[in-house]
Amino acid sequence: MKKLITVAAVIVLLAGCETMQKKEAAPAPEVKATPAPAPVVAAPAKPAAPQKKLGPKAQAKKDAEDRKAAQQAAAAEKKAQQEAASAPTPAPATASNGKPQEVKGINDWSGQIIGTPVKGKFSGLKIGMGLNEVISIAGTPTDTNSHITGKAWIPFYFGSGRYETIFYYKGVGRLTFSGGAGAYAIGVNDGSGLTVIEYDKTERGFQ
Repeated sequence: MKKLITVAAVIVLLAGCETMQKKEAAPAPEVKATPAPAPVVAAPAKPAAPQKKLGPKAQAKKDAEDRKAAQQAAAAEKKAQQEAASAPTPAPATASNGKPQEVKGINDWSGQIIGTPVKGKFSGLKIGMGLNEVISIAGTPTDTNSHITGKAWIPFYFGSGRYETIFYYKGVGRLTFSGGAGAYAIGVNDGSGLTVIEYDKTERGFQ
């Protein structure tokens, strides 16, 4: 009897194991893939509306207006070019921040240029020119002045710079000459040379 019970228990146990194996071997449920969204197709661009064809008179009027506008533009451009070509070129400044510029002149003279050069009486002047040469270029000054310098008191010094002569030109500026002679007289060459060219529009013309 005990043997029968034991055999029956073994059979039941084997049947349970087989059932569990079948459950474990059951396939996983199939997962359906979500379909990708359909691509968005851009709407075709609308064709440009055809331009309205002008009649013969309207077309002729439009062509005339276009020609007139082109002629006016060409005339304006030509005028601008002529004005640019005829505009005076400003003279370059020869002194920065109001400081005189040291320059080397003719005949081994050195001097200074003060202010901004402008076209006028001083245009052809050069440092080192004599009195008469300067007068021939710039004309007769409005006024003049002569005075001795500190060099006149140096013993046994006979070089230039012992006296200075200043030419005043109203509305233009001043010219300073260094020489070895005394007071200046127009037409007398005392060996002086132009050493300072000073541009000053506010010059009143008198010492």
